[in-house]
Amino acid sequence: MNNLKIIFCLVCISASTLYAQLGDVPFNNNFKNTSIYENLKSDVVTFYNVESNLFQSPFHFDKNDLYLTSAILGIAAASFTLDQPIRTSVSKNHSKSLDKVAFVSEKFGDPQYGALLSGMLYVGGLIGRDNYTRQTGQMLAEAMLFNGLVTQGAKMMFGRGRPYINEGSYKLEMFEFENEFEETSLPSGHTSSAFTIATVLSNRFDNMYASIALYSMASLTAFQRIYIDKHWFSDTILGAALGTVIGLKVVKLHDKNSTSSKSLNYSIYPRINSSSYGLGLAVQF
Repeated sequence: MNNLKIIFCLVCISASTLYAQLGDVPFNNNFKNTSIYENLKSDVVTFYNVESNLFQSPFHFDKNDLYLTSAILGIAAASFTLDQPIRTSVSKNHSKSLDKVAFVSEKFGDPQYGALLSGMLYVGGLIGRDNYTRQTGQMLAEAMLFNGLVTQGAKMMFGRGRPYINEGSYKLEMFEFENEFEETSLPSGHTSSAFTIATVLSNRFDNMYASIALYSMASLTAFQRIYIDKHWFSDTILGAALGTVIGLKVVKLHDKNSTSSKSLNYSIYPRINSSSYGLGLAVQF
């Protein structure tokens, strides 16, 4: 019987070593053989964690965050002085070629197209078991959602008149929280959406030429908003800053969520006493 117990212990030790090597299963479901249901469940948890962090982040600003926010608002305020000169200059340089460029760039910044793109990436990655594409779609959707909420809230808070109503660039009806289209100029929603898309995709592609193309399209979107007299120059400055910061924040939170994801470790060990012997399972997470 003693020999049998020794053999049993050796088998258990070998099995425990094998499971220690093979039993490391991450919770963030990055393996391609993970089921669609498990991916969806994991993505719901990630979505909740990321969005919760985004909404709570203003309450946890450190000095660097405050400096960055102050710098963005300061630059946007300073650019008010350029609003009317730039509007006048752009209005004098309309052409058929620029009309075509403006039409294309407007679509790039349309939130509906951004939402459609994020959905296509997510569903395509989910069905094709391409986790990188799926996660890119999720990041883009989360960034677009948060950007939309922040941008719309800022529009209603600032209450700035659009250029074409000819009430001047300095007219603000702050904290009235009205949602009339003519008084929701600051910041530019198309511009913030365009820079959100450019920032998320640029970080995911990690390619210099792709980044140049994406940010060029985003910049053309900003120009288009001025070109059709829907926004002031300063509206696009604040919109670009919001979209970039939110895009970077979402990517950073996803990376943090991925690296901090816990792992499930299994180990098997023998249980032996004077009257019996058997197997024990330890789970560490």
